[in-house]
Amino acid sequence: MHFRLVIALAAALVLGACAQGVATRADSGTGASREERPTTRPERPQPPAERAQPLVVRGTMAYRERIALPPDAVAVVELREGAGAEGRVVAESRTALKGRQVPVAFELSVDRAKLVAGARHSLRGAIVVGGRPAWATEPAAIDPSSAAIDVGLLRLARAQPLAFASTLVCGDRSVTVGHVGATMRMEAGDESFDLRPVRSASGARYEAAGDPSTSFWSKGDRATVVVHGQAWPECVPERAPSLPYRATGNEPGWRLDITARTMTLLADDGRTRIEAPTPLAEPGEGFTRFRAPAAGVGLVATIFERRCADSMTGMPYPDTVSVAFAGRTLNGCGGDPATLLRGDEWVVEDLRGGGVVDRSRPTLAFGADGRVSGRGSCNRFTASYALTGEGLTISRPAATMMACAPALMQQERLFFDLLAQVRRFTIEPTGALVLHAADGGTITARRP
Repeated sequence: MHFRLVIALAAALVLGACAQGVATRADSGTGASREERPTTRPERPQPPAERAQPLVVRGTMAYRERIALPPDAVAVVELREGAGAEGRVVAESRTALKGRQVPVAFELSVDRAKLVAGARHSLRGAIVVGGRPAWATEPAAIDPSSAAIDVGLLRLARAQPLAFASTLVCGDRSVTVGHVGATMRMEAGDESFDLRPVRSASGARYEAAGDPSTSFWSKGDRATVVVHGQAWPECVPERAPSLPYRATGNEPGWRLDITARTMTLLADDGRTRIEAPTPLAEPGEGFTRFRAPAAGVGLVATIFERRCADSMTGMPYPDTVSVAFAGRTLNGCGGDPATLLRGDEWVVEDLRGGGVVDRSRPTLAFGADGRVSGRGSCNRFTASYALTGEGLTISRPAATMMACAPALMQQERLFFDLLAQVRRFTIEPTGALVLHAADGGTITARRP
């Protein structure tokens, strides 16, 4: 399903749930009364050492199915504030099982200073496989005033998969968003977050329940992800490479061409040639692999969906590529660099390190026809562009003849002069486009 539709469906479900409202009923807190004592002598104050003792929660987790856990399985136990899975995480433990099977015993030590007096708390466990929850328990209420707690056996059930899920690639990481019931959920790294919609000036923005430092902000088919206050590189939809496909590398020079019929590797500056019928693509999380038996040595090409810069020219490419054959591994870059430029327009935010006039909004849009167009600051313009193996060139722009304020006209002349001098481009980890002119000047732009 298209990424924009995923966000629209999830937003509608979440907002619908919010509109219906959820009634809550407070526990009466009634318990057995203590026997009254005739003395009014105050109780002995608790020594500081006793108050500092952590709360220890013990138990085991297991499921009924006769299914073995893989070696990379991790047992996760967390204590949250509140009665469900949306509250603030108070404590967490992660244990690599290294081949151990269920039942899995656990012990969670909780700093009492992090507990909120009088608040409800709940314990939940999970088994994470391949970075994603495979099994999970229902939240179990606990009494944090106890000295120690044994919750006994927590029953694991298969984790409910994300419906209408979409995976995006964020540099060398990936994030998956979808919904579970009426809840929007984000899986980032080895963590899962339940999200709620918040106001935004554009796009659709969500924050993690109980953790506003974690957010997901979609803008068209791209997104900005922040996890515990750390901003990830710009996120773009996961995709499979289109054929024909080419990848190259250096030292020694090599080239890989994948067509609908053949996969051909030229290595060692052309002295080695391996050719095989193109196998079926094997999709993975953030990569696609082509595995072909060829001439008895095997040929495996793995295309990772993260940007790459050529080691000699610095030219940016959309993919990082690894090629393995005959016990050797070659690393390089692949895909068409033009795809990094094309698409939504770029809004210029800096010219030669001096910024831009407020609200002037000069723009660039690279077309598949070899033309680049946009707004200079006052006038509309168009120019041609060309990509070679070493860089990018742009012709002198042709523009309309409107007159504007002197500051805008001066900025537009600088913009057009820099465009005519462009020799190469780079993409920063944040997703910003930087055009480099022959005299060292730069144009920096971002997609809104």
